[in-house]
Amino acid sequence: MLQNLRDNSKGVISGILVGLLVVIFAISGAEALFKWDAASNKAVTVNGDVISEADVVRAIANRKQQIMSRYGESVPAEFLTDEKLRQPSIDSLIQRTLVTQSAKKGGLTVGIDTLNKEIIATPAFQKEGGLFDQEKFIRLLGYQGFTPATYQKAISEDKIVTQFQSGVANTAFVTPAELKTILGLSFQTRDFSYVVISAANAEKSVVVEDKDIKANYEANPQTYTTPERVAVDYIELSINELMKSISVTEDQIRKQYEQNSKSFVAKTERQAAHILLEGEAKKRADEIKAKLAAGEDFAKLAKEYSTDAGSKEQGGDLGFSSGDAFPAEFEAALAKLKVGEVSAPVKTDAGIHIIKLLAERGAQPPSFEEAKPAIVEQLKHAEADSQFSVKLKKLGELSYNADKLADVAKELGLVVQNSNLFAKTGGKDLTANTLFVTAAFSPEVLEQGNASEVIELEPSRVVVLKKTDRKPAQLEPLDAVKEKVAVVVRAEKIQALLAQQANNFVTALNSGKTIADQAQLLGLTVKTVSAVGRNDKDVDRDALQFAFTLANPVAGNATVGSVKTSKGDFAVVALAAVNLAGEDKVPAEQKASVSTQLASINGEFDMKSVQSHLEEVAKIKRK
Repeated sequence: MLQNLRDNSKGVISGILVGLLVVIFAISGAEALFKWDAASNKAVTVNGDVISEADVVRAIANRKQQIMSRYGESVPAEFLTDEKLRQPSIDSLIQRTLVTQSAKKGGLTVGIDTLNKEIIATPAFQKEGGLFDQEKFIRLLGYQGFTPATYQKAISEDKIVTQFQSGVANTAFVTPAELKTILGLSFQTRDFSYVVISAANAEKSVVVEDKDIKANYEANPQTYTTPERVAVDYIELSINELMKSISVTEDQIRKQYEQNSKSFVAKTERQAAHILLEGEAKKRADEIKAKLAAGEDFAKLAKEYSTDAGSKEQGGDLGFSSGDAFPAEFEAALAKLKVGEVSAPVKTDAGIHIIKLLAERGAQPPSFEEAKPAIVEQLKHAEADSQFSVKLKKLGELSYNADKLADVAKELGLVVQNSNLFAKTGGKDLTANTLFVTAAFSPEVLEQGNASEVIELEPSRVVVLKKTDRKPAQLEPLDAVKEKVAVVVRAEKIQALLAQQANNFVTALNSGKTIADQAQLLGLTVKTVSAVGRNDKDVDRDALQFAFTLANPVAGNATVGSVKTSKGDFAVVALAAVNLAGEDKVPAEQKASVSTQLASINGEFDMKSVQSHLEEVAKIKRK
């Protein structure tokens, strides 16, 4: 939350504004800003420092917001309750407090001027033009449950905690022995042989009998039970659907066009293309200008010379600007051009630009014919919006005690539709909508037979539904699902046979048989590979991954095992050797990257150890 408020801060802030902020804090005063005694509102004390209920509430809201931002609507509602989030939020506050206390004890601090400059530079606290807005500052803090003093304290602690964590993490290091071991393991190769026992071949010897089908059916009734299903009548009301039945006259369109023309404000937009040349490019710019003067195509030259990867393939086209999309020097040059003209080289921070004006628009109101389609849409939407409001109110009133939604639909001039039977897992189109399905299976609709409340699917789309049919969950007759059961039984028998064959193969190898002899006995093909890495593309992926899970062979005896593959086959793997990589075989940049990553991981572990120790020795009193 604090970070969200401070994002996109702008560097240097004037001393006058910083002074103003100091005055705000001085006038407010920490004590006067509290509406209650923190001690009486405490949730936890950590070594005497109070974590208040207000802190906990704010932490819960922040954690909830973070979860929603990361996972969106997919998060089940029960995971976002205050009860569910309270304990982890308190734990996080305790850890933060412990680290802050330890950091302050170690002498870490943040200067008031630094804090004030950061607050002044926070975009969320600024008005247009980038100036600090005192009223906005105090208002936004109030929304988040902060006062100026508590907010200043919070960001101060943020910075101190960050300093402390960086101090611990940045002292972590990797010993040469550790690095050598990790590099050897990470870049190791393996020698192994493997055979694939095919499911297709096993299937030829599998027989499925009626008794097998019956046994599976009786052992797994839930698999062959049709879930409860319901069918509903529903009335859908939406602005988009209402617009389809609305017509507008030529006179209405003409009047609206005249009204739009009177309120039209000219705002010229220019479509620019450019050729960007980075670095010392004056000579190249002169060459390109000469080619343009000789009649060569601008778009072709842009593709050949421009260093702007985002536009060169479009002939340098940058789209339209109303005067504020490009750097000031660029916009000034563009404004002087007529359509089709090319500028002299223009220098900006990005490099040298050769600019062409492709088109202009917006200087004059569109003609009637040009504006007509948009005006028709505008008029239809306005009328549909008006009808939507009226019909929405009546829809709720009329459907409340309606015996049939068909009567409601008729009175409103709408259409009643039926969903046909669908289960709680949903179907397609509207029956795939969670809100629709939830309403259909609610006690009010399913058990009591009432019409649902008006359900808002979207801001301009609602629906009301009422049950017309209900089929309880029931076990399907064996005859109806016999083929389905047979497929399941066949698949199970194939997998059981494959597992047995693979197990027998492994047993034979462990008893001294060679993989070649055993494969020949079963008519299988052996593949032997040497010095292959984890990502070798020439080896069966499943066999390769499994080979890298096997233990290092001991005393020359291969390590053997089997694994089911993604295709449903079984692979038997005999690992002959593990070849650790020497440091000299690992490129310097990869070695450096691994060393950095290991140090970072060690730093994280060190920080966790510090936090655990602080918590072990702390005096923590929970409410």
